[in-house]
Amino acid sequence: MISAIRLDRRGFWIAVAALAGSLAMQAAIFTAAALGLSSVPDDGNASVLLSQHPHLGDLIAVAGTNCVWLVAIGMLAWPIARLWSWGIHDTWDRPSVNIVARFLYPLVAVCLLVTLCWFFSRQAQMLDDRLVSHWALLAMLPHGTLEFSALLLPLAAAASCMFVPAEKPGRLLLKSLAVALPLLVCAALVEVYLAPHLLLPLRA
Repeated sequence: MISAIRLDRRGFWIAVAALAGSLAMQAAIFTAAALGLSSVPDDGNASVLLSQHPHLGDLIAVAGTNCVWLVAIGMLAWPIARLWSWGIHDTWDRPSVNIVARFLYPLVAVCLLVTLCWFFSRQAQMLDDRLVSHWALLAMLPHGTLEFSALLLPLAAAASCMFVPAEKPGRLLLKSLAVALPLLVCAALVEVYLAPHLLLPLRA
């Protein structure tokens, strides 16, 4: 009973952290796009967000790309959760190696998130050039919030282990992935089939 309450409390804060991180990343992406910090030449390719005739292939491509990001993030989340949940003497590695790894993996995770922001800010910049206003980018919030929250769930779960070690970090990460995958599918559905209708009256 007590462990279930702790898991529910941990799950609540993991969800809050993922949502807060999602909103913060979107704010950074929108700001970079509005200021032209990620300026890229327009290659003339139509964005899925501006397509008036969505296809199943678009949905598969968007969901597939996001799943690749999720796998990469999950692969970083596991050693973070494991290293901070287990003692520094509980692995085959030397304690000094474990101490360094405890801080090295989170640093790599931050670098991955920066890369993720850069990647999406480039897309937002190309989209921004085709909209009537920078504020029109806010139409991406519905699918963006779902998408980034899902991608950040494994890292939020791993980060929670830095404050309160998990008895079974692997199970905790699997549960976060089990929640993240349906969220990514929902985000892809919204991005492909709903977002273009929201952006239609906002096109330049």
